[in-house]
Amino acid sequence: MEIPAAFVVRAELEARASGNPSWNTGVNYATDLARSADAREVRALYRASRLSLRADLAALARAARISVDPRALRYLARNGSFTGRLNVPVLTMQTTGDPNVAPEEDQAYASAVRRAGDGALLRDTFVHRAGHCQFTPAETIAAVQVLMRRLDSGRWDAAALSPAAMNAAATALGPAYNIWVNASNQLVPVPPAFVRYRPAPFLRPYNLPAR
Repeated sequence: MEIPAAFVVRAELEARASGNPSWNTGVNYATDLARSADAREVRALYRASRLSLRADLAALARAARISVDPRALRYLARNGSFTGRLNVPVLTMQTTGDPNVAPEEDQAYASAVRRAGDGALLRDTFVHRAGHCQFTPAETIAAVQVLMRRLDSGRWDAAALSPAAMNAAATALGPAYNIWVNASNQLVPVPPAFVRYRPAPFLRPYNLPAR
């Protein structure tokens, strides 16, 4: 998560909730790392830097734990938790390398929707790119077209939702829409990058009905 989101947004959330709505009591970081989609990368980086992952995990295990404020948790459960209930068709679109909203959260949301019995209303798409919502105009338009087709026809078009079909639809929009602003704030041509992707499980799912 980027610094502004980690601090500014977090402070605003705690002010609204009148306390801390999250916790790490009962969390085993070594276990979570073993289940994480990033476990191999983390281990490789530690080896490359010649640092001790075991020592750092031990330090985390010894660290003080932060408990939740029950009042703040009740506020978040009431106002900020997914029920999974949908009233309209929803098409999600996410980059596979999003640092702010991890793809695992998309998996958690889809799980909540299925538990609520509304899985038929939800479909997801993924773009193979780093960054938060780093979509080209062509990719965005292609996704909106699929959603509009669902609204008009009353059913999802499985063929149109395939990465190949969505990449073809985005490409057909032409070079004026297949562009992206790079790190130097320059517009550069970028081909569409819809990809078939299955997010890893969210490590700490919050099951609202169980609370």
